[in-house]
Amino acid sequence: MRGIYWKIYLTFIITSVLAAGVTLAYAVLYRQISNETNNLIAPTEGYISAAQLMLQRGGEPLLIEWLLTFEEHSSVNAYVFDDQGQDLLGNAPRSVLKYGLAADDLNIKIQPLSRSEVLVKAPILSLQGQYYLLVVEFLHPFVVMDAKSYIYLGLGFAILIFAGFGFLLSAYLSRPMRKLQKTVKAISEGDLSARSGPRLKARKDEIGDLSREFDLMADRLQNLLADQKLLLRDISHELRSPLARLQIALELARLDANDEVLEHLDRIELETERVNEQIADILMLAKLEVERHPEQWQSINLVDVLEEIAADAQFEQQGDHIELTSLSSFCLVHADYRMLRSAFENLIRNALLHTYKGTRVEVSVSKEGERFAVVVRDHGPGVADEHIEHLTKPFYRAENARQRSASQGSAAGSRGYGLGLAIAYRVIRSFAGEMSIRNHPQGGLEIRCVLPQLSID
Repeated sequence: MRGIYWKIYLTFIITSVLAAGVTLAYAVLYRQISNETNNLIAPTEGYISAAQLMLQRGGEPLLIEWLLTFEEHSSVNAYVFDDQGQDLLGNAPRSVLKYGLAADDLNIKIQPLSRSEVLVKAPILSLQGQYYLLVVEFLHPFVVMDAKSYIYLGLGFAILIFAGFGFLLSAYLSRPMRKLQKTVKAISEGDLSARSGPRLKARKDEIGDLSREFDLMADRLQNLLADQKLLLRDISHELRSPLARLQIALELARLDANDEVLEHLDRIELETERVNEQIADILMLAKLEVERHPEQWQSINLVDVLEEIAADAQFEQQGDHIELTSLSSFCLVHADYRMLRSAFENLIRNALLHTYKGTRVEVSVSKEGERFAVVVRDHGPGVADEHIEHLTKPFYRAENARQRSASQGSAAGSRGYGLGLAIAYRVIRSFAGEMSIRNHPQGGLEIRCVLPQLSID
């Protein structure tokens, strides 16, 4: 209910208000130049004749009595001034006084937006030859009625109509966009079969065109990813089959090899295993870009996963090289167990490879609001700042930044294909998490992974 909906809604309201203002202005102008004004002025001749008749028959007393009868008329008032400029009733408003006593203002005064819509004055003569001035005032309709209540009621009624109609119109115009938004979100979450639907595609406007083009794009994207998945499976088979035959041939060659040849065969076997591991990493990386199945995820305790990885790594290293700390032993997240374990195993083993000899890799788990943060820190040489932002890119290697010399006494050996961090980064992001890398102020590299807490209803 935000964005385009409110833009359409506010545009409609503003347009309606402007239309009402123009209509009101036109109505005022029309009233000023139309015959309605003449219809108001026409009866004044009768008022003038009646006033003079009352003055000549009964003098001022009868004239005052006649003026008092105008209190029964809500839209018309009459005032009489003597030859000294005194109002006989003493109730003339300032605008009437100013008009009546102005010698240069002899014409009828028309003011559509004022209290006195029309003012007419004329002299009347008594039998004694004394002149009086009669001013007839026609009040504006807003003055006659309760204008304040009228305006509030009118505005309230108008807002109710405009707001209600605008709500329906805005909802009608923005509903297709919200439908498309939900479809895009579903595709981004891995549901490649999501489409805009037949109702949107049947529309004969720009939204219908957009819907049809979007579904066509989604079909092509789904087919492309399906072809890519098939290609990855074929590549896996075509690459691993010769590697398997190569490993069998190595074992057969060992049977007739002497010690000197065995050394070369061991080297070939090592490189073969590395190629096999690299193929597995490449396939895993490509799979993360293609497949995502939240319906297959499960409840996982982060602490259990990290303890298993730490136990395996310390058994292989034959030493206590990992320090795991957690304020809670129960940190549930929603994820795929195998992929999540692979991501953290990559991070922890990478830290073990680069930490200095005699130091530990520190792994900590903490809660931050509705999320869990896992921090993996080594005590190695760290990485130059200009390389940090590229570490999560496949096959990127900061050679000089993570190079370890024998004099530093760090653990030997490294896979070093530049895929471990890339895989971990994509795994964490696939579970709606975040991963950041920085150099720790006291030395070493620190990798921070944040995952949303599993909500238990």
